[in-house]
Amino acid sequence: MRPYHRYILVKEENHNQETERRLFDRILKYTGVFGSVQGVAMIVTLVLAKVKSVMLGTAGYGMTENLNRTADIVKNATNLGIQTVAIPKVSEHSDDADDTLLRESILMTRSWALLTAMLGMAVCLVLAPFLGKWAFAGDTGYTVSFMFMSIAVAAAAVTGGEMAVLRGTKLLRQIALSQLFASIISLCISVPLYWFFKLDGVVPALVLTAVGTMCITCFYSFRSYPYRSCPFSIEVLRKGFGMIGFGVFFTITAFLSAWAWSIIARFLTNNGGAELTGTYSAGYMLVVYFTTLLLSVTDSEYFPRLSAAGHDMELVRRTVNSQAQAMLMLAAPLVICFIIVMPLVVYVVLEYEKFHDSIALAQLAVVGVFFKSVSQPIAYLTLSKSDPLTYLIQETLCYISLIICVIAGYNYLGIIGIGLSLALWELIYLVIVTIVTRLRYGYVMSRELVIYFLIQLLLVAGVSALSLQEQRVWLVLSLLLLVVSVACSLVFFSRHTTFLSGLSVKLRSRFKR
Repeated sequence: MRPYHRYILVKEENHNQETERRLFDRILKYTGVFGSVQGVAMIVTLVLAKVKSVMLGTAGYGMTENLNRTADIVKNATNLGIQTVAIPKVSEHSDDADDTLLRESILMTRSWALLTAMLGMAVCLVLAPFLGKWAFAGDTGYTVSFMFMSIAVAAAAVTGGEMAVLRGTKLLRQIALSQLFASIISLCISVPLYWFFKLDGVVPALVLTAVGTMCITCFYSFRSYPYRSCPFSIEVLRKGFGMIGFGVFFTITAFLSAWAWSIIARFLTNNGGAELTGTYSAGYMLVVYFTTLLLSVTDSEYFPRLSAAGHDMELVRRTVNSQAQAMLMLAAPLVICFIIVMPLVVYVVLEYEKFHDSIALAQLAVVGVFFKSVSQPIAYLTLSKSDPLTYLIQETLCYISLIICVIAGYNYLGIIGIGLSLALWELIYLVIVTIVTRLRYGYVMSRELVIYFLIQLLLVAGVSALSLQEQRVWLVLSLLLLVVSVACSLVFFSRHTTFLSGLSVKLRSRFKR
């Protein structure tokens, strides 16, 4: 090889490495930003959970779970997935010098969001008697509750539209602030209602929280793009027919999701009463909040970036693999740490005697977050391609496996079986999305991603298995495995980012002074 050609190859390799480092630096930066916001939100939520467990007990958790899950069916069946399917449409024009097309996209998004809000509210009002019977095993006393929940359904649709505007235009600071203040408002609204009205305060708390979240999101969105909406203009709505076509499929899958979780809540209520549903929802609630803390960056930063990659499949593969690698190496140590501190979290956040069974459920279910850290970046590939039929098949298989796993897990192993089945379900979902994206788009996991995944999987599985042991030695061994996991992650990030080297330089310069 001639020296000139060798020089070109070396220069190109250095350029690729520098591009990769900038990409991983970006992922770490925004993971830190949104993780910090979600961390504050999680603390607020845990405080709320403590108040909720003291004021309402397991029955209150069960009631909240049934109300939320059933209202989600209506919400997901009527909002046409605007909060997700509109993001590529808006982001397509977000960098244009002339913002005319961008503002047209925003007008179209807001018009469809307002129309779906009115539809969702009307459907919830009409079906309120049937929803009450469905959610609470034939009890007819919840009709009025679901009539009030129609306000929450409408507010969530408007919030979804405005959040799509913020994400599509890459207003990441505004997204972070809106999420932060929404969690604080939730605490300020819910605590007094639970304190003074006990179970009677559940529905008002859910409704007012949804309205408060909508107001906060609208405040930040309207400041950047003043509100305009034409929900009855055929000309405006017609521009979104292509987006809504995918939204219909998205709605079907979202409906399947809400239906599956509602089936599970109803199954647990019928087999173990509201107390069992409350134990399950309290344990899984902690896992969901932890998942949000870790993966919040994917909706806000990663999805618009992946959508912008377009049809360049090599760039798409690099983007997906890089995101999956970064999230995996962040998730593994945090999942292990969560398993170790779970008993303390339940003791501090919940009523330990009432929610003791939630510990094992959460310790096993949180392993699913490890699998989700890889599956979610891959699953977003189908969304970014606006491929409705593939997405429908992928998600249908997902939720069928969820129902089967949870019912079988509870029937064979009780509460522990629920936690184990939720982790197994996330593994099955990872297999499904990997196969689907391989066959449909030619996506293949990088060799490095597979190696790091297997190494960290052994460590996470080891700690999860140790958590089921009664002996105190499990804590020592788990801490040892945590150190190994952290070391692996540090090695990875030191090789692929400038963050750690920059941090060490700053620390050395500070100590020299």
